[in-house]
Amino acid sequence: MYQIKRTNKKFLGIGLIKILIIFLLVVGFVFLFSTSNSTQSLVSSASSPFFMVGNFFYNNLNKVPKFFSDKDKLITENIKLAEEIRDLKFNIIDFEILKYENQKLREQLEIKPIGDFITSSIIAKSPQVPLDSLLLNKGLKDGINKGDFVLITERILIGKIVDLTKNRATVVLNSFADVATYAFVARTDEPIELRGAGGGSIKAKVPIDFDIVVGDEIMIADSLNYIVAVVGVVTEDTPFGFKDVFLSLPADVSKTNIVFIKHFENE
Repeated sequence: MYQIKRTNKKFLGIGLIKILIIFLLVVGFVFLFSTSNSTQSLVSSASSPFFMVGNFFYNNLNKVPKFFSDKDKLITENIKLAEEIRDLKFNIIDFEILKYENQKLREQLEIKPIGDFITSSIIAKSPQVPLDSLLLNKGLKDGINKGDFVLITERILIGKIVDLTKNRATVVLNSFADVATYAFVARTDEPIELRGAGGGSIKAKVPIDFDIVVGDEIMIADSLNYIVAVVGVVTEDTPFGFKDVFLSLPADVSKTNIVFIKHFENE
């Protein structure tokens, strides 16, 4: 019995010691955390990844509904744009159909601009005839003369009659190689000499201080001022003090099937 009582007292003493040690450790940790900057920094560094992950999820959690809302909005806008593109394609098709029908109607009725014009159909283009020339289905018997103007509309002049038979006429376009056209810049009234470069192209060389820009219309003087070319590119050759001007015909002749001939009176 004596031995048993002694053992119980020993266990009780050990328990008190353990409790005391734990208490001292807790107090020590609290003291260190509250007084040591280095310790605080160490603990903060060790725990910062956990806080960062938590903050990331907390800050982005409220963005989830907005993400799905924006996605739905983009889908709706894409559907709307697709519908608009489809409508535009249909409009383009309708326009091309109307354009084709209008062209055919003009050919059948021989509609021409108001004034003293002769309407003629183009029966041959390059490569059936030389580049930058046309063959028409009317000639001397229809009152056409050499030098007459050839137009696509009342104001757009594309070339002149250079050769004739009884029933045919040959047209040389303003872009025919080395054909000279003496004209002026519509915007400034400054005179300019054009030279055909072939393949629908026209060129000119002017002083470097000559006022000419891309898009300028070039015209010739007549009772009506006809447009003969449009400026496409202007480059400066500074060492030689010139500008090189590259122009094109004012209309796409390849898509034209009828022309109008205007008698040219050389004053």
